[in-house]
Amino acid sequence: MKKTLLAFISICILLISCSNSKKAEPVTLSATKQSNENPVCIIFDTDLGNDIDDVLALQMLLNYHKQGKINLLGISISKANPLTIEYIDGFCNYNGLPNMPLGYVYKGAMPEDGNYLRQTLETVVDGEKILKPQRYVSDSIPEGYKFLRRMLVSQPDQSVVLVVVGQETNISRLLKSKADEYSDLNGVDLVRKKVKFISIMGGHFGSNAFPEWNIKTDLESAQLVFSLCPVPVIASGYEIGDALLYPHTSIQNDFSNPEKNPLCVSYYNWGHMPYDRQTWDLTSVLVAVEPGEEYFSYSPYGTITIDSEGNSVFVENDKGKHRYLILGSSNTEDVVSKLVRVVTGK
Repeated sequence: MKKTLLAFISICILLISCSNSKKAEPVTLSATKQSNENPVCIIFDTDLGNDIDDVLALQMLLNYHKQGKINLLGISISKANPLTIEYIDGFCNYNGLPNMPLGYVYKGAMPEDGNYLRQTLETVVDGEKILKPQRYVSDSIPEGYKFLRRMLVSQPDQSVVLVVVGQETNISRLLKSKADEYSDLNGVDLVRKKVKFISIMGGHFGSNAFPEWNIKTDLESAQLVFSLCPVPVIASGYEIGDALLYPHTSIQNDFSNPEKNPLCVSYYNWGHMPYDRQTWDLTSVLVAVEPGEEYFSYSPYGTITIDSEGNSVFVENDKGKHRYLILGSSNTEDVVSKLVRVVTGK
């Protein structure tokens, strides 16, 4: 009887001890993500600093990450301006996600500061800068394509979605890369093995099409990506984001302390308020995370080629790996509302 009682007491003490140890363990972001089944693994390739939609797209991804819907593996920068490193690092810090892995395009396109990088980095409120970067180009940020190789090789096969919303310099260099210290595979084979699909903001597939900006500012890279990419590509053309305008009222009303929020400060610096900005890059994020047909329909499979002037030429082909997004006129309000909810985290 005594032995039974002692055993019962011992079990009770053990259970109490386990309970207390669980209560003492902090709830971390990684623990939160593990509670969601199969979060999408994403690498974001952005030319943030050229247009304000990149900032909104980055906020979408950070919100998705914090909600556990995606695992944002890292960010590769396709704008050749060191301030973009500082901005993105500070922006991730502001969102409670420090030490986000970064890659940077050395000798790339678009080195200009733009309208909001320096302005936002220099904004001081209540005696403190609103962006507090901890990393700079002097910290030996890895070359973009090398960074991509290192990130991909550590992931399960066909698990990564690349979201590409600027010049395709890093992606073309990745595809052209040879075996190195990270992998014995060349770039095309590494992408084939590790990448599920690529969501690209680029091209123009509507009526009266013209060479789209992301394509023509590094034409050779865009041509190479569409010709060499061994995995499916979903392109969001100019006409999609052009039809979906992010409301300035959201910037004014949906964020607490907008004067301290780098997204709002950047939006005010980029253009003359009030203005509603096209959501080009946001659409590529949305389809990468939620690729069903609730918001967009898709073209048939085919092949997209980029001609010598930067025009996007689509030819239907059952064996092709390329598709582009199609927006129905009846659901534009629904898509905009969805984008606002994700950007604001509401």
